[in-house]
Amino acid sequence: MRVTRKTTVAFALGAVTLLGACKKSENAADTTAAGATTGAMAGTTTGAVPGSTAVANQATSNPASTQTMTDAEIFAMLKSANQGEIDAGKTAESKATNAAVKAFAKDMVADHTMLLNQGDALAKKLNVTPQPAANDSIDATNKQVAAALEQAPKGAAFDSTYVNNQVLGHQNTLDLVKRAEDQAQNSELKALLKNAEPVIQRHLDRIKDIQGKMK
Repeated sequence: MRVTRKTTVAFALGAVTLLGACKKSENAADTTAAGATTGAMAGTTTGAVPGSTAVANQATSNPASTQTMTDAEIFAMLKSANQGEIDAGKTAESKATNAAVKAFAKDMVADHTMLLNQGDALAKKLNVTPQPAANDSIDATNKQVAAALEQAPKGAAFDSTYVNNQVLGHQNTLDLVKRAEDQAQNSELKALLKNAEPVIQRHLDRIKDIQGKMK
């Protein structure tokens, strides 16, 4: 399935949506050492997505602090990340034409709504107000991804764009959750992150399977 370079570049931002606030400076170092362009969240190589190098470079040009994230920052990151998945899934529910893609998108809305609600409930219980890091770009990236999905033509091009970037995005999400689990101070937040890992892994395995069948 062919996707226009413009659409793929724009939506490749989805690959960095969930980790845009915590790994940028480390990725810049990894890129220098490995000689590869990496995503802003978890060191995902973006070379697999045509035309995404410029996007990845843009994402790493404003590195985040290397200091450990606070629990408030982790809550904010997870909230924005889950909301981005929900919004993308709703768009795919209406625009995807592949039955497996539509079913996946529907489940992403349900599963990430569940994760969003769990995070909000725990933050309220702990009396923690989610506070994005100073250079957290997740919300801005979510808006760019939403615009790219809206502009993508309905049909095979949309399906392929959504699927390819969901693969990258969920790998990055998994890396984020594992790292955030190590950095979280509160034991209940650590448990929430740990419990989210197998859910995200199932998403990743499923979308990879869909991607393989679409080739």
